[in-house]
Amino acid sequence: MSEKTQLSTVSVPNVTSTRFSEVFSNSNKYVSYGKDNLYPDYLWRLYTQCPTHQSIIDGKVDYILGNGISGGDKPVNSKGETLMDVVAKIALDQQIFGGFSFQVIYNNAGKVAELYWSDFSKWRTNKEVTQLFWNDSWQASGAKPIPYAVFDADATIKTSQVFYNRGLTCRSIYPLPSYIAATDALETEIEIQSYHLNGIRNNFSVSAIINMNNGVPEEEARKAQERKIQDKFCGSNAAAKLLISWNDNKDVAMTVDRLEEDNLDKKFQQLSKDTQRNIFISHRVTSPSLFGVLPENTGFSKQEYEESFSVFNRTVIKPQQDEIIRALTRIFPKESISFEPFSL
Repeated sequence: MSEKTQLSTVSVPNVTSTRFSEVFSNSNKYVSYGKDNLYPDYLWRLYTQCPTHQSIIDGKVDYILGNGISGGDKPVNSKGETLMDVVAKIALDQQIFGGFSFQVIYNNAGKVAELYWSDFSKWRTNKEVTQLFWNDSWQASGAKPIPYAVFDADATIKTSQVFYNRGLTCRSIYPLPSYIAATDALETEIEIQSYHLNGIRNNFSVSAIINMNNGVPEEEARKAQERKIQDKFCGSNAAAKLLISWNDNKDVAMTVDRLEEDNLDKKFQQLSKDTQRNIFISHRVTSPSLFGVLPENTGFSKQEYEESFSVFNRTVIKPQQDEIIRALTRIFPKESISFEPFSL
């Protein structure tokens, strides 16, 4: 048998970002929120896995809540939650999903008796936005969505209604989050973390060649072995590609002088900076120092912070506070609701 070498490559398939879409189907009474009807779950994953993004969102919620809301210590439901408790959850949904919802419970006289935060990600609506549907897990098969009435202050009979706010960036059925243009950057930051984590856990240079010097097996056997190597060293987030060389013996093994790119550490450093910058831009952050990221080689200036916050508060925070106030005013039209501005 002649001596020979067979080459194979192992790599993770390209991953593209989930894109926002709305799917109309005659078989469903509701409009699918994303192609797979799980777009809110995707947005929640970005929030929980991208540290820069999470820090900005949490900071924006703190700024929105300010130093409190008028009547914020008043209990609003049987759970003992105050208006401030409910508003805090509303503000978080507003930042993650671009919209928010809450349930209004009426007494026998048709007056508002209780107010509950309601998870915006669990709701779907019909095309006319006249009927809402709740499902605790849209991934579960066979589950039947529960219909709910949309808030209507003029309804003759009132028992329970859901106030469904679609935000300031809704152009069709469901809202778009304010950071929608940076979802690729959020995915990139998550993948950068995974890349480094895999490198540490595996203690293995993924930009490498593996020589298999015990002969060249049949194609099916090679593929089975390649899958084992990929599962062992790559996992679901491989940082690069493994080159596997199948050789009859060591004497005919392939040799490679260099597979690693030059200055890869500097490229990653620049990529991280560019990615973080795009995330801050998408959130319209006037200065990263507002969220604990100080400029390089500079100190912290209270005056600079206050000037940056003044612009950010006027252009980003106040419009979102106003959106929440408008919603609450429709529930409590006789009350004057306002936020006490954030201050150090």
